[in-house]
Amino acid sequence: MSKNKKKPFSTLAVHGNGETSTFSIDGEPGYWLDPSQDAINWSILNVYGVSDSEDDLDKIDEGDFSSFAKIGEIFGCHIAKSLITNLHYDTYTACDDECGDLESMYSALMEHDDYEEIDVEVDNIYYIHEVSISPEYQGMGYEKIILNQLPAIIVSFLHIFPDLLMYFPTPTKYDEPKRDEEAEAILMHRLEYRYKNIAKDKSESNIRMFPPMREVPMEEVNRFLGRRNPKSEIPKENRNQELYKLYKSVGFEEIGKTGWLLKRICDISS
Repeated sequence: MSKNKKKPFSTLAVHGNGETSTFSIDGEPGYWLDPSQDAINWSILNVYGVSDSEDDLDKIDEGDFSSFAKIGEIFGCHIAKSLITNLHYDTYTACDDECGDLESMYSALMEHDDYEEIDVEVDNIYYIHEVSISPEYQGMGYEKIILNQLPAIIVSFLHIFPDLLMYFPTPTKYDEPKRDEEAEAILMHRLEYRYKNIAKDKSESNIRMFPPMREVPMEEVNRFLGRRNPKSEIPKENRNQELYKLYKSVGFEEIGKTGWLLKRICDISS
């Protein structure tokens, strides 16, 4: 084969398992990887009830679940912390770029007493958004069984070992903070000014940057951007005590009084 033969394609696309990666043949290895798209992966896993009959077991082998009762769902995401680090990115920033839930999660995690140890040792985090059980099967203990088996389920389906599981029980009530309209106006102006100057040359911008009437507190900036304020706590009266009790019964612990729960996974075979 001639080494000088001209290549007919300058772009290649790899497709499989429902995913596609496209890259230029002239690009540096891995240059197309994006921390948000490739290192934060959401998934929904369905849970079914199955009898021990041979017919049902055969249907499972064939991937036919049409006749089975759906017990519930596992909805969450895998944060590939080691991959984010290898891409020379910051894990908190990647989570913040993705959504408010993940920003809140990692913000709380950074307040953990052993965060420096976690930051070095943890390669993969699994964020549990919800383990939901269908109404007719609630109160039967299925949720606890699923949570106990979750690390092994994640290995089987996502092919990663979850070093850390994270969960935030949604408060039973939410105290909406009082809006600071003056601060919001200042922040909106700053954002608009920044976007205009990114889109156009500064000399063409028709928005003038004015000095703020007052300094906007970081707490207000975080609220405006949908971020969690550091050291914030969930009042006892706002907590879903049933969920805290359930998750703590399967080995989760709370990070201070943040309301966030975590579970370190050391061994899933015992």
